[in-house]
Amino acid sequence: MDRLIYTALTGLAARTRSQAVMANNLANAQTTGFRREIVAAEGRYLTGGATPARAQAGAFSVATPRENGKVAATGRALDIALGGNAWLAIQGPVVAGNPTEAYTRRGDLDISTSGILQNGDGRAVLNQNGVPITVAAGASLTIAPDGTLTTRTNGIDANIGRLKLVAARALEKGADGMFTSKDPLPVDPDARLASGALETSNVQTAGALAELVEESRGFEVNARLLTIAKDIDERTARLMAFESN
Repeated sequence: MDRLIYTALTGLAARTRSQAVMANNLANAQTTGFRREIVAAEGRYLTGGATPARAQAGAFSVATPRENGKVAATGRALDIALGGNAWLAIQGPVVAGNPTEAYTRRGDLDISTSGILQNGDGRAVLNQNGVPITVAAGASLTIAPDGTLTTRTNGIDANIGRLKLVAARALEKGADGMFTSKDPLPVDPDARLASGALETSNVQTAGALAELVEESRGFEVNARLLTIAKDIDERTARLMAFESN
């Protein structure tokens, strides 16, 4: 009997995990460039030792970096929508005192008060050398389809480098929501972008709501299974007590 209860309990934990992932997807349905996560249910079987043939339910989640959202025109010069499989390199988390490189599809860029080009998450955007980009005070900035950056000050244009655009390969999503790879990805010379537009989240709100309702019903089924297991256990105990008398 404890095996049934154990399986039902892990099922409840898996359903709870799924609901948390889907709630996070819904919360970010309006976040620029957000990539939804999907949950993959799995069965795990434990054998050997004191717990032979136990089964538990799992629910690990994976991101969907290759499912693009829709592109919407904004007309804003610093908004960019990355084309195809292109990703924008940004400054990632600091590890052992050193900043790492991360990648995003979020293209709502802006210039900070210190002159650093950053995206909507406040992450510094990197150039092709992996260095944050600085824009001179008072200069206007334009971004070409290949990522080339041009500033204009007092009618004089200046090339200040090029955005680091890469092709997505084996990206992993961290707990902070940023995508990283084991090693920094190389520049993709064929990557292109469109300025004056933004890519939306790839979350479909109606579909995500339906999935959340389905998971809620699955949670109720698992909870009901626990009640049934308890009833079976109590009836078995009463029957054994009756036969012993």
